[in-house]
Amino acid sequence: MDDAGATLAEDHEARRLRALDALHAFGGDPADPRFDRIVRLASRLFGAPRAAIRLVGKDSVWLKAKVGFDHLEEPRPAGLAERMTENGVVAHPDLAADPDPALRPWCADSRFFACAPLKTAAGEIVGLLTVEDPAPREAVDPGLADALADLAALAMEELLHDAETARNAAERALDSERIALALHAANLGEFVWDMATDTVRVSARMASITEVPEGVAPAERGEALYGFIHPDDREMVRAEVEAQLKAQGRYEVEFRRVSSDPHRVVWNRVAGLLVRDADDRPLRLIGVVQDVTARKDADDQRENLLTELDHRIKNILAAVQSVAGQSARKASSLDGFLKAFNGRLKAMSSAHDLLSAARWRGATLARIAAAELGGLAPNQTRWDGPELFLTPRAAAALSLTLHELAVNAVKYGSLSVESGRVEVVWRVAPGGGFNLEWLETGGPMTSPPEVRGFGMTLIEDVVGRELGGRATVEYKRSGVTAMIHAAPDALIDEPEPDEPAAAPDQRIVETVGGGDDSFRAGDIAGLKVLIVEDSLLLAMELEAGLEDSGVQVVGCAAELPEALSMLELTFDAAVLDADLNGQSVAPVAEVLRREGRPFVFATGYADKAAPMGFDAPIVRKPYNVHQIARALASVTGR
Repeated sequence: MDDAGATLAEDHEARRLRALDALHAFGGDPADPRFDRIVRLASRLFGAPRAAIRLVGKDSVWLKAKVGFDHLEEPRPAGLAERMTENGVVAHPDLAADPDPALRPWCADSRFFACAPLKTAAGEIVGLLTVEDPAPREAVDPGLADALADLAALAMEELLHDAETARNAAERALDSERIALALHAANLGEFVWDMATDTVRVSARMASITEVPEGVAPAERGEALYGFIHPDDREMVRAEVEAQLKAQGRYEVEFRRVSSDPHRVVWNRVAGLLVRDADDRPLRLIGVVQDVTARKDADDQRENLLTELDHRIKNILAAVQSVAGQSARKASSLDGFLKAFNGRLKAMSSAHDLLSAARWRGATLARIAAAELGGLAPNQTRWDGPELFLTPRAAAALSLTLHELAVNAVKYGSLSVESGRVEVVWRVAPGGGFNLEWLETGGPMTSPPEVRGFGMTLIEDVVGRELGGRATVEYKRSGVTAMIHAAPDALIDEPEPDEPAAAPDQRIVETVGGGDDSFRAGDIAGLKVLIVEDSLLLAMELEAGLEDSGVQVVGCAAELPEALSMLELTFDAAVLDADLNGQSVAPVAEVLRREGRPFVFATGYADKAAPMGFDAPIVRKPYNVHQIARALASVTGR
């Protein structure tokens, strides 16, 4: 055989062996009554003592079914490859007279031999149906040859049927594994209610989720399943399932489940469909169950948070409205009103930041003092006292109190001169709560104001009630002294540590009272500024305020794409809102940093949410234009 012929034969043999492997019939338990009947029938038709279904592998031959043989496997005869390429029935009436070398290992003691190929639909011969007899025969009757071919075809059909069945079973097993994996990943349990037998089968997954016993149990026309639903939800679920099945043949409903823990509310979600027969009669109800308690709890928590947020916002708006009204009534000029009102808003914002950092569980007295006094002259202020944790209400009240005292000290008291000092000391009161003393020394002589202002009203009346105690202010020749007593209810136990990671140092621009006298609005006159702010009202007020200081506002951007497009404009500095309708302003800041153009951040976020990695001042909202102007002067070297 030449090289081309050898290659062709090898390719054919490789295809044939692949076809045999696809049958999954080589080896294993040969006992199969279907194939046994075929070889018995072949033996009787020919009156031969031996018959077999032989599957021809690469090196051996497997007897799938046999009559007259004791072995199951035999070596593959040399030269059988040519035999496997032949079609039709091959018969040798007398091998002694017409020996076939390929068959001699099989038929050493046989004279008569006949075979028909086992051929796939693609024409690959995977084996032979053979009959043998030690005695020679006359020529084989054509009818017997056709019968042998039919039996071989029947055997091949059974082999193909078995292979298809095995493939389907493997696919079903794989599908079952996939379904089981999906159910496990989704934390789903499944059940089947067989309406013909009125039994329900509950999987182990469903049992672990619902506490319904695993296995098969009487369904009691569905009552066995409904019995595990909370009594208050049972009729609702029944009505929902019936209505949905009637409308669309499937259902989905959530309900509370009876739990072994009477103090725990457990929620389940069930979904499934009704399977009907050809006559549209219900056969079975199948479904999956999921524990949705965590999601329900999260939904409830979110609703509570939204309700609480709505409540707090309304309270804040009411407080701002009150502060604005009182400040306006007590102010002698518009400028005085704006300074007082902005300062009080800043104090409220500082308290809010402290409470937000502590997840609105309260704030320490030391941090409140630092927030209100830390921005003043560092060598003229001091605060000291034990670690005390205030309720949110008490923290907000004390923050406003210290702010009012600080404003008065800057304007008229000890902090209006370089020699003055302010000390804030607090101690735990004998009966609970705390006592705080504000002591000014080294400043000008003080006397009670001729007109009682809102600040004093806030300190003595409102704050006293908010702290559940009392507050008094005395104007001594040595300076103002304030005594604040807070009731025990103003204090709470310190919560479990839940502090966010310390943020990198940032340049925070704050003001108390009128601001830094070393800075004047005219210092930034002539600057060209870009404003990036998603709040129209804030942008309008900032633009107007900066223009009053002689600044030329080159543009106002409210969206990130708009801000990026405006970077082509010519300007000296930019004011960037940290968040633009849910998008970070960082891409804009990155471009400005790369180009060496200065900018200032204006944000309502707490420290941890501020843009990181940018060496730029941060002005916290609510701010006034003076703060922005001072920050712009800082970054532009004015």
